[in-house]
Amino acid sequence: MPDFSEKTLLRDKGVTEMRDFNGKVVVVTGAASGIGREMALAFAERGARLALADIDGDGLEGVRRELEARGNAVYTQIVDVCMAAEVEDLCASIYREMGRVDILCNNAGVAVGGWMEDVSIDDWKWQLGPNLWGVIYGCHYFYPRMIAQGGGGHIVNTASGAGLVPLPITVAYNTTKFAVVGFSETLRAEAALHGIGVSAVCPGFVATNVVSNARIVSRTQRSSPEELKQRFIRFFERRNYTPDKVAAAVVKGVERNRSVIVMGPETRLGDLSMRLSRGLVIKVMEQAVRLMKRYV
Repeated sequence: MPDFSEKTLLRDKGVTEMRDFNGKVVVVTGAASGIGREMALAFAERGARLALADIDGDGLEGVRRELEARGNAVYTQIVDVCMAAEVEDLCASIYREMGRVDILCNNAGVAVGGWMEDVSIDDWKWQLGPNLWGVIYGCHYFYPRMIAQGGGGHIVNTASGAGLVPLPITVAYNTTKFAVVGFSETLRAEAALHGIGVSAVCPGFVATNVVSNARIVSRTQRSSPEELKQRFIRFFERRNYTPDKVAAAVVKGVERNRSVIVMGPETRLGDLSMRLSRGLVIKVMEQAVRLMKRYV
């Protein structure tokens, strides 16, 4: 009987698992802190050459010094991934400086929290910028050059467990993450023709600067935006799921050419529940919203 497993089908199309990162060029956006920083460290530990970008110049410089002190080759550039011209320039600069790109990690992101009726159009634009357009711009400029250079490669797009399971009070954030998962799975099918793997990263509740820098909107009398933010921060701190665990899963996911890298028990349970009964999950969320409305 023919083997129709994803692994076999992708191998037949020329996509190979990437086991050796030594000397490979890895691009990471949002690399100044959190998951991006840990991904840079994890790939560097495996001998990769790093090209790092972030809007936070001071944080980026700190990561560069840390990696260079370990003997890793690093290129850095301050980039706002919401700006197409800046991502295009980043791509051109990295190819000029490092010659090729083997792994592209579109990781930069922000978060908006609040009920749909409180989220403004400006909030939506701020949310969509790095989370979705940053991924689109990254792939738009890097992907064709990765095809042209030959030799395969891998694209990693940071989504979230919120891209697999609907979560109340984060409708804008969820929208971008569901979009990134769909974008990645669709591009994966096309990229296989060129020997390039594509993965969407879907961690659960991870304590990063995305939480502390989130834009929280609220027009209710029950909770001010700052009170809501502090609740989110305390929750994520108690969860204590650190970015280095995500980075380790990403490296393993690239090694095994995983399509969706799901991590964290809450995400695994939510994803499984959605697969088994989408309607039941939605009903549970509706009840959760009714409860939350009493306090938020």
